[in-house]
Amino acid sequence: MNNHVYLQDRALEKTVRWESWSHLVNLVNLFLTHKLIIILKARQLGISWLVCAYAVWKVRFFENAKVLLLSLGEEEAFDLVSKCRFIDDNLPDYLTSKRDPDQRGFIGFPDTGGEIKALPSTEKAGRSTDATLVVCDEWEFHPYAEQNFAALKPTVDAGGQFIALSTADKTKLNTFFKQKYREAMSGFSNFIHIFLSWKERPGRTDAWLEKIAKDMPPYQVEQEYPSSEKEALSTLKTRKFFDEQSMSYLRLNAREPITTDISDKYPSIRIYKPPVTGKKYLIFTDPSDGKEDPHALIVIDTLNEQQAESHGMVPADRCAEIHDALVKYYNNAFNGFESTGGAGLVMQEKLSEMCTPNVCPSLDNNLKLNPKKTGWWTTKTLWNKAIWNLEESIRLLQFTPHSKDMMDEFDQFIVPEGQDPQKTRGGHDDYIDSVSRVLLLKNYLPAETGEVKSYRPYVRSR
Repeated sequence: MNNHVYLQDRALEKTVRWESWSHLVNLVNLFLTHKLIIILKARQLGISWLVCAYAVWKVRFFENAKVLLLSLGEEEAFDLVSKCRFIDDNLPDYLTSKRDPDQRGFIGFPDTGGEIKALPSTEKAGRSTDATLVVCDEWEFHPYAEQNFAALKPTVDAGGQFIALSTADKTKLNTFFKQKYREAMSGFSNFIHIFLSWKERPGRTDAWLEKIAKDMPPYQVEQEYPSSEKEALSTLKTRKFFDEQSMSYLRLNAREPITTDISDKYPSIRIYKPPVTGKKYLIFTDPSDGKEDPHALIVIDTLNEQQAESHGMVPADRCAEIHDALVKYYNNAFNGFESTGGAGLVMQEKLSEMCTPNVCPSLDNNLKLNPKKTGWWTTKTLWNKAIWNLEESIRLLQFTPHSKDMMDEFDQFIVPEGQDPQKTRGGHDDYIDSVSRVLLLKNYLPAETGEVKSYRPYVRSR
């Protein structure tokens, strides 16, 4: 490997010689002395290239060696075979010979009778086959890890080798990968375990981690770059606030906005569904001053399906104009807005001047309507009620979003251990504020069959 192995460095866009970093040399020694190896690791430590080079060495220097490369899906498994092919292509002529077959997922070596085969982690992967070497890349994330291991165990028992490597999925506490790793730690299995922290790669320092952490949510840093075995095996100290499985499902509803006269007039507006005559709608706006935070306006129907939005750096008086236009566009929709801060007060005045219809009154400390005022002043009680109502609506799939940008913001909303839900550093929560409140606004929609009751807007005395 020191003399003849070359790798693709995608970041540098060049071919580079393999480097004998100390943690990689230690792994080679383990590969040569143990049959069952399980590796818990941080990201980008060069281990995938190492196991691929080891696989090529097996099929080039031994007779009838068969290597199975299992990964999460077909494309990931093909990528491992591609690494093996690249390594083999760059060996000197005297170490190479014709490959046949030479396919994306299967390479044969007629001179030695060896072969390298890719397998996605399907329910039946590895059943009724034999192997000299089995490599399971990112084993923690294989949906059928336990079934695959049961199918391949006879191969190992017959003298084959099994190498499993993975980062940890810190959203799950008791996966099959973690079970096997803990068994190895306790000495209750024949696996040799090894943990590799983010610091193993030469050149990585605390300053390096601090720099890359500026562009990543805390939960991603915690998961991808653990410092210790204990940290890697524990659940996230910082986790996503919204249920990931529900969010994955809701993302299927993402769609492109349609072109309308109102969106042509106001470029920040995106219409996903036009209004239907006689149908009721609800609107809530989190205004901005147009300098630091964007405004966010959300339109939903009474079934909690998003109809439209407005989002962007818009000053408060323009926010009020957009709000008024969309209220009237959506059948004089029942509506509200956040009145906290200077932008909220400006919007309150402008909506009063425009006599915007159907504005919901303010809420008192007990979240009861106060018909003498408009605008919702954000209190701790209101915030908790709104944010947890939104969490439940998403978890139970009771809200249907169409905006991809909105869902991207949802994905960045986190809960650090022992703290309140919050946006990530450098992130925004404008969509979250508006959606959580428009869903809460529905609780105050007058129960009647005719037009939505109009509340007389409160005009602030001068």
